[in-house]
Amino acid sequence: MGVKKQVENDLAKRYYINDGLTQKEISERLKLTEKTVSTWVKKGNWDKEKISLLVTKDNQITALYGQLQAANDEIKTRPIVRDIPNFMLKPIKLKDSFGDEKLEYPKYNPEDYPIIAGNFPNSKDTDIISKLTTAIKRLETETNIGETISVAKNIILFVRSIDPQFANQLTVYCDAFIKQKMTDGTK
Repeated sequence: MGVKKQVENDLAKRYYINDGLTQKEISERLKLTEKTVSTWVKKGNWDKEKISLLVTKDNQITALYGQLQAANDEIKTRPIVRDIPNFMLKPIKLKDSFGDEKLEYPKYNPEDYPIIAGNFPNSKDTDIISKLTTAIKRLETETNIGETISVAKNIILFVRSIDPQFANQLTVYCDAFIKQKMTDGTK
């Protein structure tokens, strides 16, 4: 599929899944045959995707914040492990005043030894935290093509209530703008 057809396919899919346009409406807007749109719907399994469209941007952001919180909670609850020499952790044989042998562990203060693992992030943790915060920031600040389509649709509906003829012309411009944005994204 060429770039132009792929952009039309992607745009048709977004109109079908996100905006609920009919195949006929999509074919008219994109100047395609209804058969082409119907074929794309069937081959791409768009109906199934439309039904299972539960992962919205807000849900993704909420899930990412949950993952970030879980990572931080796990880090906070980690036990502190100190670099205590092995000989301090093994019992030694001692004799009491009667000559009886007993095992006793050496006495030591754990805080005298450096921490080798604790409740602070390691390099793997910082990488995960960095990736999660980057993904959150991107989702919170970037406008994706679906949002662009949604805003264009709302503007067109608003203008249509005031000036239906101009709304039709605006629709053509919005569609061209969205196609251009999608083409830019494929380069």
